[in-house]
Amino acid sequence: MTDKTRYEGELELVKALAIEAAAVAMRRAKLVKPEEKANHSYVTDLDKDLEQLIRKRLGEAYPDDRLTGEEFAASGGEGRRRWSIDPIDGTGNLVHGLPLWAVSIGLIEDGVPVLGVIAIPPLGELFWAVKGHGAWRDGERLHARDAEVFHTQDNVCLGTNAMRTVDPRSIKGRLRDLGSACCEQVFVAANRLQACVFLGEQTHDVAAGVVISSEAGCVFGTLAGERLDPAEMVRRTPVATPTFVAPPRRLEAILSKARLYPAATERS
Repeated sequence: MTDKTRYEGELELVKALAIEAAAVAMRRAKLVKPEEKANHSYVTDLDKDLEQLIRKRLGEAYPDDRLTGEEFAASGGEGRRRWSIDPIDGTGNLVHGLPLWAVSIGLIEDGVPVLGVIAIPPLGELFWAVKGHGAWRDGERLHARDAEVFHTQDNVCLGTNAMRTVDPRSIKGRLRDLGSACCEQVFVAANRLQACVFLGEQTHDVAAGVVISSEAGCVFGTLAGERLDPAEMVRRTPVATPTFVAPPRRLEAILSKARLYPAATERS
């Protein structure tokens, strides 16, 4: 278990809430009814019901906090704290029966992500972190392994939008696209991926994950040479330029080689 923190009560409540939401999701996963949103992504009745459940529980516990999420307008109080909810991250995977999707709940205080909990229901796993107190998976401390170079068998995840902008020929390793930004972030923390790349992700996609990945030792950077902290990652959502997540030396290694497609370079 983590040391006691000023967010101990919030952490225990949100872990229990994520486990509850994950159980509901698993019971209903094969029965979801998808609809197409204006941006052509899917939303299901399960997405909406889970977000309402999570909002209700958080609103009862912390009435002064702002509540935001993927499917509904902001609600709740006007305090310094904001909860960012992604009821199902990877809805397209869920709809097609691909067992890689997550429930994500992040807490942002004065613009700084301070707490993140991500459940991956198909895997039965729960990830969490509090700023300054490490990252954890089911009670096991996570440390992202660093290295000076990438091996040809290292897993690097390029999200769909990033894959259409970053030239994959400039990325060494085995390229993946998991379809869930939350899974990608915690998998880098857990050494299942050695890096991931984002483009277009919203606050609810990264609010919890940046706490977990950074507490496991990951950092964030862009092809322009910028190095971002978790607060800047959230502030810059939706992510407007390819942004890489990796341990420090791996980040430098991947950025030293990564390039945009020639056409993307010309357009910029």
